Amino acid sequence: MIFLQLSQQLQSLSRLLLNLTDEQFTKKVAHLGNSSIGGHTRHVIELLQCAIDGYSTGEVDYVNRKRNLLLETDRMFALSVLQQQDGFIKVPDRKLNLVVEQIEGAVELTKVTTTYYREVVYNTEHTIHHLALIKVAIIDMKLDIVDNNFGMAYSTIKYQASVAQA
Repeated sequence: MIFLQLSQQLQSLSRLLLNLTDEQFTKKVAHLGNSSIGGHTRHVIELLQCAIDGYSTGEVDYVNRKRNLLLETDRMFALSVLQQQDGFIKVPDRKLNLVVEQIEGAVELTKVTTTYYREVVYNTEHTIHHLALIKVAIIDMKLDIVDNNFGMAYSTIKYQASVAQA
């Protein structure tokens, strides 16, 4: 089930990328601090890549992640990476170390125990959060290319459905 939710979010983002122009993908949006849909897409991809890579190495490190600016400027490249990631996420659970930052000024990083499935859940929620921010850009550009549930948490969708039935 946890893979299904993340996969659905990745597919939703992939469909969006197919419906955008390159200009829309890279347009800076004032309401998002001058970031772009591409910038948010890059961030989603990079954090998920940390979890995927961490599965192999035994250590998830979001702090020192690689930043690939091509992911925020080349829509089709970002789309291909999203599609690859969707195929790589479905693996058995295992324990991992998670690198976390210490308070400012500390030299060493701390590691805490986590699991791959916990990081999949984190990445699902993180992706939903960034899709909600992307939706702000879509509204700002006056585009009608996503449904009302785009960027909405599953719990919110279920709650709204229950309220509508009452």
